[in-house]
Amino acid sequence: MTWTQQWAPTRRLAPSTWLTLAALPLMAALALTTADGPRSVPLIGALVVVAWLPLTLRSRHPWAVLVAVGALDTAGIAAAGHAHPPSTIVPVATILALGTVATRFSSNLVWAATASVIAVQLGAAVVQHPSGSDWLYLNWPILATVVGRLVKERKERIEAADLRAENAERTKVAEAERRVTAERVRIAHELHDVLAHHIALVNAQASVAQYLLERDPAAAAEALDGIAANSSAAMEELRATLGLLRDRDAEHDSDRRPPAPTLDQLDRLLATFTDAGLRLTCTRRGTPRPLTGPAEVALYRIVQEALTNATKHAPGAQVELTIEWTDHGVDLTVLNTPPTHGGALVDKGTGHGLVGIRERAAAAEGLATAGPSADGGFRVRAHLPLRGAPASGSVAPLPDTATP
Repeated sequence: MTWTQQWAPTRRLAPSTWLTLAALPLMAALALTTADGPRSVPLIGALVVVAWLPLTLRSRHPWAVLVAVGALDTAGIAAAGHAHPPSTIVPVATILALGTVATRFSSNLVWAATASVIAVQLGAAVVQHPSGSDWLYLNWPILATVVGRLVKERKERIEAADLRAENAERTKVAEAERRVTAERVRIAHELHDVLAHHIALVNAQASVAQYLLERDPAAAAEALDGIAANSSAAMEELRATLGLLRDRDAEHDSDRRPPAPTLDQLDRLLATFTDAGLRLTCTRRGTPRPLTGPAEVALYRIVQEALTNATKHAPGAQVELTIEWTDHGVDLTVLNTPPTHGGALVDKGTGHGLVGIRERAAAAEGLATAGPSADGGFRVRAHLPLRGAPASGSVAPLPDTATP
């Protein structure tokens, strides 16, 4: 083992330990100034060591050490008063012990201890040495306490700054995770809307083509053309959406995202359903007014999802779409009758579609409800606020069901 390795633990000692070690030669040097001669040196050395030893425990037992070294220093002050000429004892051990207490405890408790030390040591000095420089016993405890309080305040400021930095980093990470989660939910909604819509239409048109293949080949060919068109559209939209997952920068760059659907495209959307054989009637009331971006997208997607559900789960049903514009927003209702070949809805699904409808409406500060109608069909209702108008909450609540 080299000399450097032997002294490595010493270099890692805490500053308070180094201060305690440095106090011993300082206390010895100051105590020797009170020696009457060579004969008193051993006694003084013993007293210095006795007063210094408790300082090694001041980090663990600060109050006990303060009491012990305070008593020993007071005894030394009283004894020095009998010297001729009287000597002034510097209470190094008391100063260190009091400084340690000042860095650990509340201000009121520390200053009470400081006052006690001043009263005891200054009193001993005045009684034994009335004409000396006794006011130093007032200054030293105050100085030790002030330095200790400054150290404590600096430590607390550093800890507070570290805590703020840690909280800021934690908040930054949480915000990043929230954004990633929100982007994943958005992409999941887009995937669901795109795939569910086009696949439902493909399924409906495939059924029509199979039925008409022998009876009306021209109509069957038209249905097959619709399948090809919807399959191609689904692939294009799916490719654009999956591109977001591959490109890390795209989720932060709105210009690179596929364009969001608008109300101008609503008629084209309705045409895709009617072309696939959906018995759809659309009623519009009131004057269209500007919606916020999220509300406009939500309106389009809610109509798309509701009609997709009707196509998948109520084949052959009559579907009524009502869009009513009011002073507060737009009210949307999609009502389908029961499927023509059964009294219950077909293929109850997983419920993801209705969850998406509610989430889209909530994201646009609107409301959405869904549930069975009195005649055994299904109804979806939604209210979306106008731009700059608060959500009115005018949609009547309907019972939730386990449908799609």
